[in-house]
Amino acid sequence: MVTTNPSAEPKATASGSSPQREDQSTAKKLPKTKLGLTTRIHYLAGFFVAPLIIVAAITGFFYALAPTIEQFVYHDEMTATSQEAAHPVDEQVEAAKKLYPTLKVKGVQLPDRQTEDGKKLTTRVLFADPELPSSSYTHAVFVDPGSLEIKGDLVQYGSAQALPFRTWLSNGHRSLWLGDPGRIYSETAASWLGPLAVTGAAMWWLNRRRNASQKTTRKPAKTSRRFALNRHSTIGIITVPGLLFLCASGLTWSLVAGENIGDLRKQLDWMPTQVATSAQGPAGKEDPHAGHEGHENHAHHGGEISSADTTNPIDRVATSARSAGLTGKIELTPPAEGDNYWKAAEVRQPYKLHNDAVAVDPANGHIMDKVPFSSWPFAAQLTSWAIQLHMGILFGIVTEIAFALLAVGILALTIYGYLMWWRRIRSRGKASVKRPTPTPIQLGVAAILCVAYSFVAPLFGASLVIMIILAAVWSLIERKRDRQTQAI
Repeated sequence: MVTTNPSAEPKATASGSSPQREDQSTAKKLPKTKLGLTTRIHYLAGFFVAPLIIVAAITGFFYALAPTIEQFVYHDEMTATSQEAAHPVDEQVEAAKKLYPTLKVKGVQLPDRQTEDGKKLTTRVLFADPELPSSSYTHAVFVDPGSLEIKGDLVQYGSAQALPFRTWLSNGHRSLWLGDPGRIYSETAASWLGPLAVTGAAMWWLNRRRNASQKTTRKPAKTSRRFALNRHSTIGIITVPGLLFLCASGLTWSLVAGENIGDLRKQLDWMPTQVATSAQGPAGKEDPHAGHEGHENHAHHGGEISSADTTNPIDRVATSARSAGLTGKIELTPPAEGDNYWKAAEVRQPYKLHNDAVAVDPANGHIMDKVPFSSWPFAAQLTSWAIQLHMGILFGIVTEIAFALLAVGILALTIYGYLMWWRRIRSRGKASVKRPTPTPIQLGVAAILCVAYSFVAPLFGASLVIMIILAAVWSLIERKRDRQTQAI
């Protein structure tokens, strides 16, 4: 990309060779016909997109650790200190309603009685508020089940039950706190992680085969480009699986590509199976493997309670849901307008690979419909796992540490990439190899792949066009400058 001709030659290393000769020797051995276009794409993308990737990696590092940080920040709100027996859920909801008497209850999140360390948790009563940024936000009122004391009132976001601090980190990672326009940065970065990983792995593989018969015990100087290249290659090949995963999972819920992927999933019937909360049954087609064989078959399934039972309706729903097999933290959702039944579902939580759901008649506790996670299309299950993994939830602290390390690896990867570029500028002289010209076949294959991928990830295609234009303009400027230098 950028070239300079230093007036002074680099000093020789202890082994007698200079970093310049090391780098030029490496360049001359490059198999142009195989690596030319791959190298060019990798170099251009790395140079222009790396700043976005660096920002995403820094914000992603903290986002990965956010679930655990959240436990410390909001310990008081999450912890129930009363030693008394839990009051009925209806009474807990009524206690929370005193804070928001005019708002509708959107849901009630009930944890298991205790966590693994024996700590009791509060109940979260969720209130919808049209004044919040979107329907994904709710007011979460934390109620001590034993004393009915209000332990806190926070705004909660999304299916991951993110509280303000984690929501703030999430917005930073996703959009740099700029709203939807800011999401362009994260989607562009995510869309290039896959191509960078694939082209980088291809370069590593071809160079590995080339170097198999040219092994040397001489270590490259730490100030040489080859040293940075070795580090970049090693870190890169280790992080390839993580880069591909972040690309795929990140695009799934991105602004533009996410919509395209969502449409594709709908067309291929890869969407999660929904529980029927209406007496008329599900609006879509029935899946015999999804627990939609008919409400008659479900009327006496699970933990039913007779209509003469005197317990309150929300308690009736909670008891029936637990008896139907729902475990861990569950969310009870009242019927929407026109529906008849409450929905009870297992929420996303560490080490839980399934999220079953049931529809419960609040009048008698009958299980009217049940949708086990295993009945979802396999692609929908994979998507759910991928999203939970990306959010650092699926395997708890193990996931958080793994993704924090991946973020550090990506940062190191980009730093060594820029070091390679800088050292190439400093060591490049007249003996440098001219950039290889791609063959027509290479250009044709690359064009087909890029166009096909751009249909899924439009921001990849848009940014690629911009990079090609910028590279062409810079090349013209460089040639003009070289001609002027030669004329002098």
